Amino acid sequence: MHRMDLRGSRGIFALLVFLCSGSVSAQTDVVAAGCVSGEVTAEPADEKLGDWEYTLSVSWATGAPQALSHLDLLLGLSACGCVCSEFSFGAADTAGTSDGTSRGRRCTVFYAAEFECKGDPSIPGDEGPIVKFEPLRGTCEPGPTGSGVFVFYSDWPPAEIAKPFNGLLIKYGTRSCSGPLAGVLPTCRCATATESTSWGGVKRMFR
Repeated sequence: MHRMDLRGSRGIFALLVFLCSGSVSAQTDVVAAGCVSGEVTAEPADEKLGDWEYTLSVSWATGAPQALSHLDLLLGLSACGCVCSEFSFGAADTAGTSDGTSRGRRCTVFYAAEFECKGDPSIPGDEGPIVKFEPLRGTCEPGPTGSGVFVFYSDWPPAEIAKPFNGLLIKYGTRSCSGPLAGVLPTCRCATATESTSWGGVKRMFR
């Protein structure tokens, strides 16, 4: 009878486990697609925070046990030369709400907003100007699925998003996911000499 070399089999099995573990670990750094979607609307605002009120309505489903950690709105202003120094941004202390749970009961999650010119280092490839919405500390937390409404203000006027645009990113656990964004976003409004070239680049992006 042929006897199998168990030592060799165990070595092969250990190698397969190592390779599979490395594959899973690598996948956590990849941005998946299709788990979040939303729309931005804008209207004139009688607010000290900005001339325009931008409202983002969004829904998500991570497809995993991990819940939403935070949400990034990509502004599509990478071609705007003055965005880091001149972008007009304002937000209330509570800049958004979503459904959530606390000890098995439904509740409302409150969010803060901030502008990040260089993107979100916790999400691979998220390097352009964003508005980041993050839950405020509390007992109510967002879940793996949910929906919410988020608001920020800017003096920069809106323009329609004419091309398909994956303008939303969410982080959940060590993973992240992108999804489509419809509606409008602020347009470049430089007060410097870079306005003509930057504005032309932004217009081309939205055509």
